[in-house]
Amino acid sequence: MSGLFGIIDLTRENNIQTFLQLASQVLSHRPWYQANTWAAPDIPLGLGRIGIGIFNREPQPITSADGRYVLFMTGELHETTALQRQLENAGNPPRDSSAPELALAAFQTYGADFASKLNGAFFISIYDTASQHLLLTNDRFGLYPHYYYRQGSRLVFSPEVKGVMLAPFVPRKLNLTAAAEYLRIQQLLGEKTFHEDVLVFPYGSVAQFDLQSSEWTLRHYWDWDQIPDRPEVGFREASNEIGRLLRRAVEKRTADEYRPGVFLTGGLDSRSLIGFVPPRNPPPISATFGAKNSRDVYYAERIAQAVGSRHHWFDFPDGRWVLDNVDLHLKLTEGFHTWIHMHSISALPQMREIMDFNLTGWDGGTVMGHKDHYRPIYNDPVDEYTLVVENFKQFNEAYVGPGLTEAEEWLLYTPEYSKQLIGRAFESMRQEFHPFWRFRKHYAAEFFYIVNHCWRMTGHMVTTARSHIEMRFPFWDYDLIDWMYSVRPDVRGHQMLYRDIITRELPKLAMIPYDKQEYLPTLNEPIHTLQSLSVRARRKFKLFPVRATLYADYENYVRRELRPWVEGVLFDKRTEQRGIYNMPFVHSVLERHMAGHEEWTIGKLAPLISFELVMREFFD
Repeated sequence: MSGLFGIIDLTRENNIQTFLQLASQVLSHRPWYQANTWAAPDIPLGLGRIGIGIFNREPQPITSADGRYVLFMTGELHETTALQRQLENAGNPPRDSSAPELALAAFQTYGADFASKLNGAFFISIYDTASQHLLLTNDRFGLYPHYYYRQGSRLVFSPEVKGVMLAPFVPRKLNLTAAAEYLRIQQLLGEKTFHEDVLVFPYGSVAQFDLQSSEWTLRHYWDWDQIPDRPEVGFREASNEIGRLLRRAVEKRTADEYRPGVFLTGGLDSRSLIGFVPPRNPPPISATFGAKNSRDVYYAERIAQAVGSRHHWFDFPDGRWVLDNVDLHLKLTEGFHTWIHMHSISALPQMREIMDFNLTGWDGGTVMGHKDHYRPIYNDPVDEYTLVVENFKQFNEAYVGPGLTEAEEWLLYTPEYSKQLIGRAFESMRQEFHPFWRFRKHYAAEFFYIVNHCWRMTGHMVTTARSHIEMRFPFWDYDLIDWMYSVRPDVRGHQMLYRDIITRELPKLAMIPYDKQEYLPTLNEPIHTLQSLSVRARRKFKLFPVRATLYADYENYVRRELRPWVEGVLFDKRTEQRGIYNMPFVHSVLERHMAGHEEWTIGKLAPLISFELVMREFFD
């Protein structure tokens, strides 16, 4: 995906140009990737940018008029008119209206915290040749993930961990806490990666490396406690304002020359986005992937017809598409979520030909008030322990699919690794949750979920798509987030506010069913009641069409065409010789899955497979 990379090695033991060349090659996953690099003439520092040729096509770096500052940027800015006026009034007018020039002028005007004045999705590096300071910063939500390693007088960063690992001084040591988390809850928490001391660059942050003293500072310039509190706002006022903000977020992200598209499902998020796209010629692209009889495919086609989008469908008749794409998926996501989340990957080559960006509904359901987060245990918590216990339960059992139980965790490991790993995932969650307890208590659990599930796990679906097209995030609009999390939980809970907006603003789309029950989202009570009664009655008498709830049937793929591949990974000599898994239990998990007596055993099996693939790709 698009991003920045760089290295500082004040020991001068490693060749900077060699790193820049290797990073340009290793991070280029497709022929259209473009790389720009720059090396300081007098010190061991090198910087670069990798891009997919859509946003910021102009060569980088850019430099200030006096040559003092060298800037690389990935991403884009929104709502820049007011910023440009402020910069002009401050005596630092940008040389043009491009995002890198605006960012550079903002830095010259506001200093290290300039990113707090920007609105967008970005990662920026600025090197000050006079003071020999390197600055790194990102947007509020870290929508362009980056990773880094820093020890003493050395620093390396990259949009992918494999780029960090190109620096010879970075050790390849497995983070055992990360391994315990992944195998128990199918993802990593906090800023961890699978490699010890290789970390995620935190959201809303600014870091500086002083090349003269080797001092490194890293801090948040934005955090959740900066969201205003509006406890007095009721349902109607919130619905009107949030509906306005969501429409505006879509409109400002589709107002330029780039070709928009929406990966359309039968849910509320993508239908809202495609519905709010202003009329344009030609109409926007919509695309759906999944089995022919699935609800997403059926209802997405109806939504596309209602809005007049140019619709494309990508079939999943069996699991062979997984085998075609699993290696690329692992390279792109580096295993941070398992192979059962690669759904869009087979559609991406064709999508690049007809769209520049996906107007993504990624975790819009969370932002707009998902029912999972409107519960007394979360919104009126007894204490911190209560939330930690409930969070671990939900991460383990619900958010991705049921993972290993406590008993299964005891059976998974060899005696050597049992001593090191059992219970480690829960203890890690307890530590990772603690900083969130200082935020507004009725949203502490949800803020933790956003940072640790949305951004650390489901966000890698964004990473996958960014190998081919760019992404824009209406649901992560700054003003929209400020409003959504300023109102009381009861105002936004159970998606009633969301459904009210769709009923009022997009009435045609409110008359197309959604969710697992296939009811209408409309809040017109007589219509909703009559339709839901009709669905229940027809189901009872087996007159209602049976449509699969999932677009990709990973469970049965393993029982059919993927079984040889799964067995080839799990029962290979390398897996056993690694000495982590208790192999008789691994055989048991697969046989339980093949028997089909239990639902959702894929959540126990998939991380075992993906973890072994990670070990082979990035450690062996």
